[in-house]
Amino acid sequence: MRTVVISISSANALEEKFKLNDIEYHFLNINSFRNTTLLSGIKKLHAIIKDLPDPILHCHQYHGCVLGVMYKVFYKNMPMVFTLHSSTVDSKSRRLILYLTKVFRKKDIIFSENTSQWFLKNSAIIPNGIDFSEHENNNPRVYNSSEPFRFLYLGRLSPEKNPFHMIEVTKRLLNKGLTNFVIDVVGDGYLKEKFIKEIEADDLGSHIVLHGFQSDIKPFMDRSHCLVLMSIREGLPVVIIEAAANKLPIISTAVGSIPDFLNDSNAFVTDLDNYDKTMMHVIQNYNQAIDRSNKLYSEIKSDFSIDNVYERHLELYRSVMKSK
Repeated sequence: MRTVVISISSANALEEKFKLNDIEYHFLNINSFRNTTLLSGIKKLHAIIKDLPDPILHCHQYHGCVLGVMYKVFYKNMPMVFTLHSSTVDSKSRRLILYLTKVFRKKDIIFSENTSQWFLKNSAIIPNGIDFSEHENNNPRVYNSSEPFRFLYLGRLSPEKNPFHMIEVTKRLLNKGLTNFVIDVVGDGYLKEKFIKEIEADDLGSHIVLHGFQSDIKPFMDRSHCLVLMSIREGLPVVIIEAAANKLPIISTAVGSIPDFLNDSNAFVTDLDNYDKTMMHVIQNYNQAIDRSNKLYSEIKSDFSIDNVYERHLELYRSVMKSK
């Protein structure tokens, strides 16, 4: 099966990975759905896929869904699959549009049963997947208290990821006398400048260290002691699966599909009010954290392997083609 990746915008953070894996990719350069770039982007989309034999349009996120529906209406009717990648849609108008456009979609993919929504259609449960061999860490993970405990934040600096809570928990930990720790921040986003200013204003630069976007995250996972996710909205973050493959302990909020896979036997699930307490607990009980990370690795390796997830998508695509 031929795979063609098409990005709505011009953002090219993953371009090197596409090149490395010899995957065909295109950028539509649509920066707004309210100007002429939308029309030119749809025309470019048509030029890319118009001659493909029996194509299936797999759209991701809200704007991908809208663009797919517009293409089906104005150019070419083809089977369409949709993945939202989030358990919630805050905008009432977006929920309504997703509901009204159900007729154009054959299947909607969700990550777990509890993320099924009234505006989604004929949901199929398929989790995210990764190549475990790229992330596995066979070296025993230990914490030497003479060195800083390294937390790792890996993700966008955007509202749903709640990055400013890192500043809050850092101040709480410092107020409790805990100083021997660092939060490594790997990722970029439009909140970056504001985030840096607040770090500098509170003189927290020695505890919150920004590394920007990194194409290779494994060195950061290998040297870290614990992954932190403070999100207020999520689907099923791939970073959780990557950390599990690396046997890196995880502290996370209970949002989206996360509680379907993380619990207090294989990770540390907490709320924002108690996040600093959980971080302290992990530092003080690191052997327990390692035991939980080993358990999580054993639990998810089979279901979340990229081969398994690929086959489940392929089976879905075949069923959609038969019903077109």
